[in-house]
Amino acid sequence: RTGTVTKVFSDDCSSPQCKLHKGKSYKINISFKPASEITSMKAALHGDIAGAYVPFPLPESDGCKALSKGTCPISSGTEVTWTEELEVLSVYPSIRLISKWELQTDGDVICVEIPVQIVS
Repeated sequence: RTGTVTKVFSDDCSSPQCKLHKGKSYKINISFKPASEITSMKAALHGDIAGAYVPFPLPESDGCKALSKGTCPISSGTEVTWTEELEVLSVYPSIRLISKWELQTDGDVICVEIPVQIVS
């Protein structure tokens, strides 16, 4: 990893395992400090379902465009906040899984795993 996560928060979830209701949208904010300058990043979300990483679509895959605090290029050690909103589609199965949020350049800048439960 080439960054340090400083805070992970969501106004929609305060429990250790977030319950995500089908048909609703949830916002996540991840604050971090990169170890080196970053000029561009790709955002990705995967769900670890029984050991297989399944991709989930994000509304903004350009990590720089999804920054709610700070802009690219990001200087080393400067804290920025990445904000994404995830719509939980009604076709998703009701399941417990680990959501894996990543910002990537040539390697991972940051990676945060959050346990969630999709419910009706």
